[in-house]
Amino acid sequence: MVGTVHGSALGFAGGVVVTVVTASWPVFALVLLVVVVVVVSSWTTVLGAALTVVQCWGLYGSFVVGHGGHLVADWPALAVLAVAGTASLSGVVRAGV
Repeated sequence: MVGTVHGSALGFAGGVVVTVVTASWPVFALVLLVVVVVVVSSWTTVLGAALTVVQCWGLYGSFVVGHGGHLVADWPALAVLAVAGTASLSGVVRAGV
């Protein structure tokens, strides 16, 4: 398990890579951002997972949906990412830990 700061940084780096690679495909970008959130959330603390969710949502809302870096409040995307983070922190995913 990594700490909050390192988990958040890892989530941000993963989110940036996904955003750069999939900026033209919003649905594919959201799916890959969910993967980033789930993977990072399973390795980090609850706060690190929450920061990863917010960072990935900001990247998605700013560069995939809102082109040019303007934040578009995409609440369904935030809900999807938050559910992914919560699910990855649940006992179902961490049963082996």
